[in-house]
Amino acid sequence: MHKVEKLKSTIRYSGRAIKGRQESSAEHSWRLTLMVFVFADELKLDLDVNHAVRIAIVHDLPEAIAGDVDALDVYDGKVSKEEKENMEISAMEELRISLPDKLGSEVYDLWQEYVNGKTREAKFVKALDKIETLTQVYEAGHEFYIRPDFIPTYADNAVKDFPELSGALDIVKRKLKEEYKKGDLEWKE
Repeated sequence: MHKVEKLKSTIRYSGRAIKGRQESSAEHSWRLTLMVFVFADELKLDLDVNHAVRIAIVHDLPEAIAGDVDALDVYDGKVSKEEKENMEISAMEELRISLPDKLGSEVYDLWQEYVNGKTREAKFVKALDKIETLTQVYEAGHEFYIRPDFIPTYADNAVKDFPELSGALDIVKRKLKEEYKKGDLEWKE
């Protein structure tokens, strides 16, 4: 538990929370977890909600040790996808071995399920993870959009893998487009 305490002070990428305060990985994970059971219930989705909540809780645990690698740094080639993956695997191995065997394996396996994105629950959490991030982006406001070219398509691929969330993504994009207009920014699909 001491290792994951750092998630509360791990700042997420270059984005901002409302009123310009930087958001922690723990805050993001909390809202994502809340979104998992709210969206599953509201959309009457056929999935194991308890399992999806567990995935959401552990999905960013490596950041407690490795920090958060900004998606823009990967997109721009400053950090390779492989480097990011290796840092996260090492962090999760460290967490896994610090826990009792059964629990360590369960936490690691849940995280690996999220990373692999093969199960319905993992696809759901991954798509919601991207939608939550975009929600935070529009709530922060256009003043903090460092790379407005990156935002419009950020969640598209994840939501394609879980199309039941396309309506939610449309709502978030509508709000983002309003922010783009306020900031006189060009929206490019």
